[in-house]
Amino acid sequence: MSLSVVHPCGCPRCRADEPHADRALHEHINVLISRLDEQQRRWFVALEAERLGRGGETLLAQITGLNRRTIRRGRRELAAGLAERPTERVRAPGGGRPAREVQDPELVPALETLLAPETAGDPMGRRAKGKRSSLRHLSAALAAAGHPASRPTVARLLRQLGYSPKVNARRTEAHSSPPERDAQFQHIAEQRAQFQAAGEPIISVDTKKKGAGR
Repeated sequence: MSLSVVHPCGCPRCRADEPHADRALHEHINVLISRLDEQQRRWFVALEAERLGRGGETLLAQITGLNRRTIRRGRRELAAGLAERPTERVRAPGGGRPAREVQDPELVPALETLLAPETAGDPMGRRAKGKRSSLRHLSAALAAAGHPASRPTVARLLRQLGYSPKVNARRTEAHSSPPERDAQFQHIAEQRAQFQAAGEPIISVDTKKKGAGR
């Protein structure tokens, strides 16, 4: 995690933009750990997980983006009184491996290109955008395009772009549809690309069928 970037909370309620009492706390936790070094982050998060008790590791991993193994390591180090963690062994800022999108600046644009033809959004903006491809398919498609990224990396980038990592419920319907449906999606994608190239505005409309009698 970069020390200059505040990680967006990844807990289910914050991702769904659902008002809840702990939303500000989650934001403050991420602001704080963005100013800590590598070992201080895992110690603080491990301490919070210990305080929460059962389920604490999972929740703190969602909030902060830290791996659960990292949190467990912090808990072990705290339990040992930090005896084997002298301060001179702290890794310098920037000493960690850069994020995949930093190593490959074209990764995010490539992912957005893959998502554009199959995005299903919420017109009221209350839910994360949906998609038809699975993490496995997106990871494979990115690798084929020369931008390899693991499934966890793709899931993280999807959340940053406002997408749900889960496959849209309508994916099954789309995959079982006749070829004409795929042709429609392809035509829409081509039209969108033409309008974008011409600088013309694009309006996305998401509709739902109403139940009988309404």
